[in-house]
Amino acid sequence: MKKFFKCSVCGDIHYGNAGPETCPTCQTKNAYKEIKVEEAKKTMKL
Repeated sequence: MKKFFKCSVCGDIHYGNAGPETCPTCQTKNAYKEIKVEEAKKTMKL
């Protein structure tokens, strides 16, 4: 089941089965944490 993940450094949002190992935006490794749908919508301003 896909979930939302947010980079704890730059705030990049990822939707998938797991967060990326390296953030494509800030290049930080292992910075993604699972977040709730509501937080993802708020961050993405949906």
